[in-house]
Amino acid sequence: MICTSISNSSQLDPVLKGGAELIELRLDLIGLHPSELYSKIPSGVKSIATCREGVYGEKERLELLKDSIELGASYVDIELETTEVFARELMASAEKTGCELIFSHHDFERTPSLEELRSKLEACYSRGGVLAKIATLVQSKEDVLKLFSLYSHPGRKVVLGMGPEGRLSRLAAPLLGSEFTFASPSEGGETAPGQMSAEQLKTIYKILLGS
Repeated sequence: MICTSISNSSQLDPVLKGGAELIELRLDLIGLHPSELYSKIPSGVKSIATCREGVYGEKERLELLKDSIELGASYVDIELETTEVFARELMASAEKTGCELIFSHHDFERTPSLEELRSKLEACYSRGGVLAKIATLVQSKEDVLKLFSLYSHPGRKVVLGMGPEGRLSRLAAPLLGSEFTFASPSEGGETAPGQMSAEQLKTIYKILLGS
């Protein structure tokens, strides 16, 4: 499955009209309250609510994510480094609606050793994540192979490489067992380095899978 990452409110309507099954709402980038977004999302479309640090304070981020859960978010994505108090509050809200919690780890500088990657993956589950997401900067084929090795680890997961060298991992992710892969609404609308557009991925999958 392809998850289209929305970073601007103007992208939402075209993405929904294009038949998206799963979208990520980057609340830290969009700048609107979730109520202005969820009112437009049909019930059949799944959503991930994400609000990274840097724009809002912790209290504001927590309220935006809790409101998203109440409005129907399918998943909430929070960083592995998130405080225990923050995570517990979100877990309590998510349990009431069936929203699934994603704990994610990003390394924008490198792809660490396989041992460290496995440790981060396991930490995502031990913190209470239903899904674990690992995204690292890829600089070589060896880095890609390390990420691919994580699929032998039990548990639901999303494993992605960032940067131009990581595109293969993004393309292969759903074919290897990832719950989904992330894509931009169009070229130039990327929310992570190396992200391809949803249309590019659909075209490649159509050629590869014949459907």
